[in-house]
Amino acid sequence: MELNQALDELCDCEYPANIDDIKDNCENLTVEFQDGSETTLGEMLDLLDDPPETFDSSDELRGTLMSLAPRGSVGRANYDDRGSTHNSRDQQSF
Repeated sequence: MELNQALDELCDCEYPANIDDIKDNCENLTVEFQDGSETTLGEMLDLLDDPPETFDSSDELRGTLMSLAPRGSVGRANYDDRGSTHNSRDQQSF
């Protein structure tokens, strides 16, 4: 399953949540990245050097797991859909 889908399933729990409980809930949630590699969310949490004992919110857990995802696994790096061209004629000064 995709990372965001797995995070939606995992992050739907009561907070604050103990990291051991989270690992138990996610040990079978396997995610596949855009590069074709796979891992479980539990294995991703095992990558933390100094893991917190608890996560206070789903946003905190989601942010932590997204930061552990391999580069390029969640989209193009440095993608900007706003465009990069700059036209000085479009600017107005008031």
